[in-house]
Amino acid sequence: MERRYDIDWLRVIAIILVLYFHVAMIFTAEWDFHIKNPETSNLWLEFNFWLSRFRMPLLFFISGAGSFFALRKRSGKQFVYERAIRLLIPLIFSMFIIVPPQLYFERLMDADFTGSFGAFYLTKVLQFMPYPEGNFSWHHMWFVLYLFWYSVLAAPLFLFLRSKKGSQLMEKLAFMEKGSWIYLIALPTVLIYMSWTIRFDRTNDLIHDFGWFPYWMSFFVMGYFVALREGFWDSLARNARTSLGWAILLIVVINMVRWNRWEPWVIYGKEWTSHGWAILYRSLYPMLGWAWLLAALGYGRKYLNRPHPILTYANRGIYPFYILHQTVLIILGYYVIQVEESILAKYLFVITITFFLCIAIYEYLIRPFALMRFLFGVKSVKLPKKKVVPAEKAQLQIA
Repeated sequence: MERRYDIDWLRVIAIILVLYFHVAMIFTAEWDFHIKNPETSNLWLEFNFWLSRFRMPLLFFISGAGSFFALRKRSGKQFVYERAIRLLIPLIFSMFIIVPPQLYFERLMDADFTGSFGAFYLTKVLQFMPYPEGNFSWHHMWFVLYLFWYSVLAAPLFLFLRSKKGSQLMEKLAFMEKGSWIYLIALPTVLIYMSWTIRFDRTNDLIHDFGWFPYWMSFFVMGYFVALREGFWDSLARNARTSLGWAILLIVVINMVRWNRWEPWVIYGKEWTSHGWAILYRSLYPMLGWAWLLAALGYGRKYLNRPHPILTYANRGIYPFYILHQTVLIILGYYVIQVEESILAKYLFVITITFFLCIAIYEYLIRPFALMRFLFGVKSVKLPKKKVVPAEKAQLQIA
């Protein structure tokens, strides 16, 4: 099977969208974040509401598809071992080095601490009391932790699907390559969301995240499932226009309900979950996520499945970029929100400086050093001296 450049491109785009989302959180009305601008915006709320429907589903789906490519050349044990090295090492490193500055500036913002960072680290972080009561956390690295556990839990299923019996099962499901049957891949997610996820608050703490852990996992598993057959990808590309149409229609319907305060919890109060309107309305949320996801995958298959020198560099740097981005933007944002400027000016400043600063840190402090590459989950390869490595040799990073 040829290398899938569209998956690489979509991974890079999805993580850059995470940066746009997190910077916007500083200025978003109603939603909490580690630091907040004195003035917030409902327009940024709408922007982040839209992004939040599909940015994490896209990342988990692509990671599942990446697992298919990783398992082509590895045994189950090798696959899990590689995931442990490339996911858990950066996670542990981040919890001790990358995340603590986020906690420090959050506590400064809330006036819960007034001393130096060194004093905060020694007296607060090293108490190892879990966040939010304490100051030891994985914060945005929850995604990496969940990826590791999804890889471990789904490995037996993935190995079965690539076996002889699994191949026979996939042949029976080949009908999904025709017409619009590919949309059946969204059904497990909708059922999980409606029957289970809505009963629980999202925590990102793994232990108490009962509802959302299986929800995100459904995208991860379906990413692997779709990657098993080229015909599935062809169907996504063929139905891309339909997927986009559904995505637009669903976001319009959901926002019409939101903006007019017709949500079931507004109409029925605490007993909203027992009403049919609640079931119908809440089912639109996972459907909306899948619609945008499938549209992105379909159009990506059509227009992004080609190499480029930028992709070679981005593929290797995008994982460290993800690890660094939230710490950088929170440190910058803490000082920027204290000045008298418009929300748009502050947003553009923070996002621009964060973007280029993360690239600079990767280029000068991570990429040249084997230890730093190991700590940030970057595969060790011989660095090019004068010419750029062809895009065909770029490797999947967060998979």
